Amino acid sequence: MKPVFFVLAALGALMLATGASAHVRWFVDGAATVEAFQPYSITDIEVIVWIAIAVGLVFASIVLDMRLPTVRIVDSKTRHDFIELLRVFSGMSMLLTAYEGAIIAPHLSAFGTFGTVLLFAQAVIGIMLISNRFVRHAAILMILLHLGLAIKFGFLSAMEYLIMPAIAVFLLINNLPTAELRERFKPYSVDLLRILTGISLITLGVSEKLVGAMMAESFLVLYQWNFMTSLGLDFFTDRLFVLSAGVIEVVFGVIMVLGTTTRLNVLAFSVVLFASNVLFIVQGESEAAMVEFIGHMPVIGVALILLLLGAGQRLKVTNFLPQRQKNPMVRTVRVPSDA
Repeated sequence: MKPVFFVLAALGALMLATGASAHVRWFVDGAATVEAFQPYSITDIEVIVWIAIAVGLVFASIVLDMRLPTVRIVDSKTRHDFIELLRVFSGMSMLLTAYEGAIIAPHLSAFGTFGTVLLFAQAVIGIMLISNRFVRHAAILMILLHLGLAIKFGFLSAMEYLIMPAIAVFLLINNLPTAELRERFKPYSVDLLRILTGISLITLGVSEKLVGAMMAESFLVLYQWNFMTSLGLDFFTDRLFVLSAGVIEVVFGVIMVLGTTTRLNVLAFSVVLFASNVLFIVQGESEAAMVEFIGHMPVIGVALILLLLGAGQRLKVTNFLPQRQKNPMVRTVRVPSDA
C-alpha cells in the first residue's frame, strides 16, 4: 500500500467531511436539557443491580480467560499490514478533525493562539502518519499534543481520549531506531495499547453516560435510540438506558485493562461501534454518521490490532493468579516474541 494512495484517500474523505463542524458533544446543543431530569443515586435499586451485573461480567471474564486456549497470532506480514492500517486511520482522523477546527474530538474546538498551534500540530501529525514519513517523530508529537490538550481542555478530556497517546506509544515502540530496542519493548506494545484504551473507555463511560447522563438522555430524546421500549420493555426508560450503556462501557474498559477475554470483549465493543454508525445512516443523519466514523477510526484500528495481533500476553491479570487452569483438550500456541 503506497503512501500516495493514503494521501488521496485522506483528501477524498476530507471533502466528504465538509460541514461537520457544527456538531458538539453527544450531537446535541450544549444547553440541551431533559424535562424533570433526575440523576441516579448509588442507593437506587437500578444502580445496585447494574453494579452486581458488572462485577459478575468481570468475574466471568477472568474465569473464562483461565480456561481458554491461547489463540494463534497472525503471520508477520498481516501484523505489519494492520499496524499500517492503524497508522493511516489515526492520521486520517487527526487530519479531518483538524480540518473541522477541533483537537482530537469534534467537541474540543480549538480557540485562541494556543489552540491554533495545537490545531496546526495535529494537522502536521496527521499528514506525517498518512504519508508514512517520520512516524517515530509523529508519535512523539502525538504525546506532546495530548499534553497540550490536557492544558487546554483539562485533565478529564485528556483521560477520555487516552487512546491517542496509547496509539502513539504503540507506533513509537514499533518504530524504534534499533532492532535491539524494538526487540526489548515490542512484546509490551500491545499490552500498553490495550490498557490505555481500556482506561479511556472507563473514563468515557463514567463522564459521558453516568455523570453526564443529562446530555446522553437529551441525545436519546432527539435520536430515539432506545430500542428496548420497542421490544415491549416499557420499564426501560431513557434514564435506565443511559445507565445501562454507561455501565456496559465501563465493563468493556475494565475487561480490556485486565486483559481477559480481550478478543471477545473487542468483538462485542465493535458491534456497538458499528451499530451507532448504522443507526445514524438509517435515520438519514449522514453528516452525523460521517463525524462518528471519523472519530471512531483510531478505535477501529486499535480493535483490529487487539483482534489480530494478540491481546497482549505479558501484562494481564490472570498471569498473576495462582494455579491457572487450562482446558487440557485444547492445544495452545506460543505467542511470537515480536507480536
